[in-house]
Amino acid sequence: MIPFQECPCGKIAPGDSRRSRAAAVCLGLLLSFLGAGRLRAQARPGSIEIGGGIGRLHGGELARGSNVYFDQRVAVDDENLHGFWVGAQITREWGIEVEVRRTPTVLIEPQDGVFPTEATVAGLDLATIELVGHRSFQLGAFSPYLAFGAGVANLDINVPDRSVRDSNRLTLCAAIGGRYYAARWVGVRIDVRGRGTYLGARRLQEDRGTFDSGRWLGGAELAAGIFVDFGGQ
Repeated sequence: MIPFQECPCGKIAPGDSRRSRAAAVCLGLLLSFLGAGRLRAQARPGSIEIGGGIGRLHGGELARGSNVYFDQRVAVDDENLHGFWVGAQITREWGIEVEVRRTPTVLIEPQDGVFPTEATVAGLDLATIELVGHRSFQLGAFSPYLAFGAGVANLDINVPDRSVRDSNRLTLCAAIGGRYYAARWVGVRIDVRGRGTYLGARRLQEDRGTFDSGRWLGGAELAAGIFVDFGGQ
């Protein structure tokens, strides 16, 4: 056992002092290593990214005549979403991925006012599968990106008529977001996405031709998740 001795800094055991200095040096080296690793952490050509997350859907509206279920305008209620993605990095700037998202929500009759009373008219399960291209920008451990893609949206409506079936529709999307690499192979990601789902020509003599906005179901999503990235050069 090392005896207590006087020193200019006060009463400090020499053994404790040496251990404290060693621990401080080790901690500094570790932090420096992790910091350098984060700065070098970027998606590499040939790497594979797998991730999943949650978010929030801001639903759009189904215009009058856009569907066979309702003669009035109805809206998709805001609701939580969840999903996952699998991607491949082609170059350091460009990558592609398949993204799957799902939102169980409801259709409501939209009303005006600060606290409107909006009746629920049906349940709706909205699921999308999209092929998306990413253009990334390298800023150390942070990698912002722009994304665009196309896919299929499945609209599964819950109405009393059991003969009603779900419908698959073309969907287009665009997003802006970013990845933060906590280490070379793992990080977090967040993006804001706009999506348009094509519903087809409206009935009830409401359709105004090719550029009729009522042919589309719009919407926006905010999502965040974690990912792992492995492989590549």
